[in-house]
Amino acid sequence: MDIAIVACGPGIGMLKLDSPTASRVADTMKANLRVVACENTMRAQKITKDDMLPAISYVPAGVTEIMKKQGEGWAYLRP
Repeated sequence: MDIAIVACGPGIGMLKLDSPTASRVADTMKANLRVVACENTMRAQKITKDDMLPAISYVPAGVTEIMKKQGEGWAYLRP
């Protein structure tokens, strides 16, 4: 199974190094889940890649990435 977490909008904060959830996100990545940050959100919130957890991936627009994945047959689950 291939699973990706795409964080955009207010969810982007969970991918920051100083986030209370940083250790849980890092553990998730060890389980081969892909974690992706939206660069549009990062720019809007003045967050740089240096602020983020290592080993996450980046896409220009999180919403576009979700739409692309859905077009490829991926399911979209939102908490």
